[in-house]
Amino acid sequence: MSTDHFNDAKSAADVLRVLSHPERLLVLCQLRDGERNVSALLENSSLSQSAFSQHLTVLRQSRLVATRKVSQTVYYRIADAKIERLINAIQCAWCETDSNAEPY
Repeated sequence: MSTDHFNDAKSAADVLRVLSHPERLLVLCQLRDGERNVSALLENSSLSQSAFSQHLTVLRQSRLVATRKVSQTVYYRIADAKIERLINAIQCAWCETDSNAEPY
């Protein structure tokens, strides 16, 4: 196996590790529909604000989401089209009732 293939496999494994937590996966599913602020994302979670914030930090540090700040409000969006395609594929495979999920 070439070094390039190994590095690609490692990158994919790193992303899948981050996606393995349901809360982070749900955040990315929400972001498929476009940029959202922290309050809007938190509305769909049963976690405390501090626990939810830790998951957002993991997503940010893993570069799966990007942010922009307007005054005191932080907006999140999916950082890469590759991640969006992956989320679409997951939704198509597991969320059959989601009419917004597009084939990858």
